[in-house]
Amino acid sequence: MREARSLESLPERNPLYRDEPWHSQGVGFFCVKNYLVFYTVNPNADTVSIARIMYGGRDISRQLEETPEW
Repeated sequence: MREARSLESLPERNPLYRDEPWHSQGVGFFCVKNYLVFYTVNPNADTVSIARIMYGGRDISRQLEETPEW
């Protein structure tokens, strides 16, 4: 996915997810067609971790709560 690979050059260009606790944890997201990609940036390790890709029509908060990576 081209959009995910582009995180390598400027991962902070996307907004943080607005709801808590994900906003405080630095969870960014972007859209790809009908899907949302959620990720975090670890500047100390110079890495980006994609934690979840989900269909945008789902109950997003509930799905994020069930994501073990947070």
